[in-house]
Amino acid sequence: MTDLSVTPRNAKPPLGGWLPEIRLTDVQAAVLNAAADELVPGGDGFPAPSEVDVISFIARYVAPSGWEPKWFPFLGEADVRARLDALGSEFVDASPARRVTVLEGLARDEAEFFTRLRDVVYHAYYSRPEVIRAMNIHLAAGRDYRNTPQPYGYSDVMDDWDDELLSRVRGTYIRTEDVRRVEIPADLPMCSAREAARKAGES
Repeated sequence: MTDLSVTPRNAKPPLGGWLPEIRLTDVQAAVLNAAADELVPGGDGFPAPSEVDVISFIARYVAPSGWEPKWFPFLGEADVRARLDALGSEFVDASPARRVTVLEGLARDEAEFFTRLRDVVYHAYYSRPEVIRAMNIHLAAGRDYRNTPQPYGYSDVMDDWDDELLSRVRGTYIRTEDVRRVEIPADLPMCSAREAARKAGES
């Protein structure tokens, strides 16, 4: 666990975010979950963000009070709390259509904050193991996606080498001792510039 009291003020967040993470109230967490569910609607085999604990991810990446939010997602604790409190239970209890309207207003009137919120929700959602499994299962282009491809790489989805084809490949090379200088015409623009620079250096 990272001790924020002894961490240099210009330090980047540790790998995995700040620890301890910020502690949201129940209402703040509910507002964030509700907003995330409208930003990334679940369905077609994909869970909703509120079902995969995007909250804990976001809470680790929001800069704690007293720390400048100078790293992704460029959100500070005080600002996040104030904005979540402003939305409050009314947002949580609203219909999906009403939530979308509120978020559209936020995108229009507070574009910078909305963009940062949207980006961290996306980042959190697509880092969740349950979402990665859904991508593997339901998306042809996502079957080889992993949160951490190393140390195994993507060997389970790569086609095997065609050994028979490789056995027919023939290459050529020139031995170093057989390399011969090529005469380059002096009137080539690149050569002329190089020669002028050389002469200027000798003078």
